[in-house]
Amino acid sequence: MTLRRLGLALLIGCLGAAAQAQTAGLANVVGETDADRFSAIRLRAGGLFDYRSPWRYGGVAVQQNFYAQPGWHADAQAVLGFWRDQDRDTLAGVNIEAGVVQVGAYTRPIGDLTWNLQPTTETTVELIGAAGLVETQAAIEQGIGYTFWGASVEQKLTERVTAIALAAYQPFTDGNGRGHLRVRLVWDALPDQGVNVQARWRYYRDTATDVGGAYFNPESYSQWMGVVGFRKRLAGWTTSGAVGAGEEYIRNGGTTTQPTYLAELRAEGPVAGDARLVLQAAYNRSAGFSNSPDYWWGLVSATLIVPF
Repeated sequence: MTLRRLGLALLIGCLGAAAQAQTAGLANVVGETDADRFSAIRLRAGGLFDYRSPWRYGGVAVQQNFYAQPGWHADAQAVLGFWRDQDRDTLAGVNIEAGVVQVGAYTRPIGDLTWNLQPTTETTVELIGAAGLVETQAAIEQGIGYTFWGASVEQKLTERVTAIALAAYQPFTDGNGRGHLRVRLVWDALPDQGVNVQARWRYYRDTATDVGGAYFNPESYSQWMGVVGFRKRLAGWTTSGAVGAGEEYIRNGGTTTQPTYLAELRAEGPVAGDARLVLQAAYNRSAGFSNSPDYWWGLVSATLIVPF
């Protein structure tokens, strides 16, 4: 049975079993492109059962990935399951998205997991897991995937200053491993307007530097960035975003320094009664999985949830 048929069978079975509870339809489309003219389109359709709110539900979905670069293209199919049970205001709780993707002759895990714990009103601990494909032409042809396991601690230092630290490890299926450290200091500059100022630092080091050119993989990488962010609720909609600039340091024999930038925007809210729409756009100019100098990456995404 193909992953697509398996996903449809699971969807029908779950919705049938949940016939007495509220259900919802799920649709998602994501488009990405980058400096290498590599593009990815992901289409997802599924159903949510025991749907109580956008922060509490279960569900299943099927997904189709389309990858392309001049003179080349590839497809991948996936099936996923969902479970979310979080507090609307604090996001304390569990949010799980897990499944498998079939790309060529390879089957790889995909998904995201966050378990948000709040032992005190001043402290938040988050356990993080993720899995996916390395999205370059060479890596997709070789079926290279990764998982990402980490934990972060968010500590309120004063009424308006918060520190966040994360440590994680990212093993790749080709034998490489990447250790991550990230630190963020956030100052609520204009609390009533939802505006904050952030200082961000991140670093990683690889255990193997020769990956056959399949993806960007220096000996080590670090980045400093200053960011202005905002978050605002209005008429049932929550909007958030950030713009930032900084420097990145790529060490691979010698050290290369170059500027880095980001811009992000997200909006989530109700449409047409109980339906809910999530829109997202992002631009990031920094080293990613590509080996290209002056690399940039852009994304647009839309998710619609329609309760029945």
